[in-house]
Amino acid sequence: MARRLLCAAAYRPSGGNPGPSFDEDAFTIAATALERTSPQRRAEPSPLSLALVGEVPASLDWAWPVLLGGPVHLQRSAASASGLSEALRTAAGGSEGPALVVATGSLLAKTTPGELPTVAVAFRFDGPKGPGSEVRLEPADGAGSLVEAAIGLFRAHSAGDPGSQWVGDWAELARTAAAESAESPAESSTDRVSQGAYVPRARYLENLPSRWRFTAERCGACAGVTFPARGKCRSCGRTEGLTAVDLPHDEALVVATTVIGAGGQPTEFDPQVERRGPYEVVLAELAPGARVTLQVTDSTPGEVRIGDRVDSRLRRLYAMDGEWRYGRKAVPRPGSGAGPR
Repeated sequence: MARRLLCAAAYRPSGGNPGPSFDEDAFTIAATALERTSPQRRAEPSPLSLALVGEVPASLDWAWPVLLGGPVHLQRSAASASGLSEALRTAAGGSEGPALVVATGSLLAKTTPGELPTVAVAFRFDGPKGPGSEVRLEPADGAGSLVEAAIGLFRAHSAGDPGSQWVGDWAELARTAAAESAESPAESSTDRVSQGAYVPRARYLENLPSRWRFTAERCGACAGVTFPARGKCRSCGRTEGLTAVDLPHDEALVVATTVIGAGGQPTEFDPQVERRGPYEVVLAELAPGARVTLQVTDSTPGEVRIGDRVDSRLRRLYAMDGEWRYGRKAVPRPGSGAGPR
């Protein structure tokens, strides 16, 4: 049976400038929109279909199965309203497992090829369709940008299927296109050479489930939770009967915080400190007994306090071996310490 459009979500960076923060790129922007369509923050069931519409580097195709927690059938569509419409129709017409479509682009009517996207809109489909849930996905005439087309397509469909939910924030996308910055503040160079602790790429990849999805292990014997996952229960020492679980990405409790000033940072972060100055690091509790150290982004150092709650987002960490290394960073929750995001 064909799939139903369950929900759509948007992500528009709101760091210190109108546009992406220094640690965001097309991959992280698309990843955040996709994560917003899955509030449970769990590994995706297989098989999973993912269609990318817009400028997302093919060099990161390997990263999507890691982010989503399972095998991914990846497709790419033209960065246009018609390409988006075709990707959505394909997702709606399938029947095997869930399907995701993410469009990256700008609210501006005119964009330049290779330009860093400033908005992503993600759609989640799963089956089966119910009565009256036929997908209306013809592109609107005169859509000024790919993102405007994505918003229009969802509005046209949801008018006939109230069960489809928008789980993003319309207000974020309602800001005028003129507010967007034509100059991205993102750091683009990967030619720096780390003078700190070298992390081989194979080891980096091995640890990504814990870094990106906060994957832990629950022991079937003592019910203890070990994070990061290490193949052995830290409570009773058993190596059998361990079950992988993904801990919450959001609402982590800050239990300690510090500000790293110039000269105190690992050398991987020299370019960041040279450009942005000191940064804050927190120790946050994801679940009882499971804590993680996170760099804070999108806030002024020192604004996050012990007892605050923080969310996490996939962001760029540093450049190594000619590529970006990614991990999760903390962002302040609205109404908690550093104010709205």
